[in-house]
Amino acid sequence: MVYLTVGYWIFTVIGIIATIYTATLCGIIIKKYILDLGKLQYQLIIVRVSYDGVNSVITCIYYSSSILSLSNPEILSYDVSFFIALIASIFLEMRSYLAALIAVERAIATISPVNFYLYRKKISNIIFIGITMIPGLACFLVLFYVCGMRFPIENGCSSFACATPLCYQNYLAVSKIFYSSTNALFSGILCVKLFCMSYKRILVPVDLRKANIFSLTDGLSTILFELIPSLIFSNGIIDFKSLGPAMGVLRTIGRTVEASVMVKLMKKTTTILPVFKPEE
Repeated sequence: MVYLTVGYWIFTVIGIIATIYTATLCGIIIKKYILDLGKLQYQLIIVRVSYDGVNSVITCIYYSSSILSLSNPEILSYDVSFFIALIASIFLEMRSYLAALIAVERAIATISPVNFYLYRKKISNIIFIGITMIPGLACFLVLFYVCGMRFPIENGCSSFACATPLCYQNYLAVSKIFYSSTNALFSGILCVKLFCMSYKRILVPVDLRKANIFSLTDGLSTILFELIPSLIFSNGIIDFKSLGPAMGVLRTIGRTVEASVMVKLMKKTTTILPVFKPEE
């Protein structure tokens, strides 16, 4: 039996509450925007929210099962909890790459809206979903075939990250830097473009503005709740092994913030405002 620290209990309880809350918000968002699937600016965002909802449910199951498997391994092996966490991790990887794609899409849509809507509607969303499945499949292949993950898991680990080989942790770190940097880069481009439009007093459709805010919120939360904590933990500034699922909980909090912002914006009017420029 693994000794469960105070840090483990704090992060696990917070994680369970956050995942339940996030899953509920995702359900509300999908119900609200399901009728707007015909709008290009919402289609991939709804898919991302669906990923978040599924990930939140699976992650909640993992947090709950890990308590039992770590405190009473004779009742439930931690190997079972590990597989549940792996599935949640794969969905999280998929949604993170999808969020990066959405950041690219939003930047292009704002910089060149005419060309975007002309060509984007010709590209099926199935292609984008398929692209996100590639890193998800890569997680499984790298863990078991490249890094040689073996069972049963050695005692002493109270989190998914701790139980994985160092090789796999390095792979996830590189992957995280890639999609986080992509998200941050295009979110930055989007911010600059929106600032220029605001400076010129150009009004944009409310739906487009909402989609841009959704993307910017995702980019900011990715940096604050994923990239920065990952760099802190990987450099040994804080020992995450004694904190249980600290990294996973921080990522969950990031998803909670995003979902909360979306629900808040849902209350705004969707009236389309005219696009104009001030007279010279």
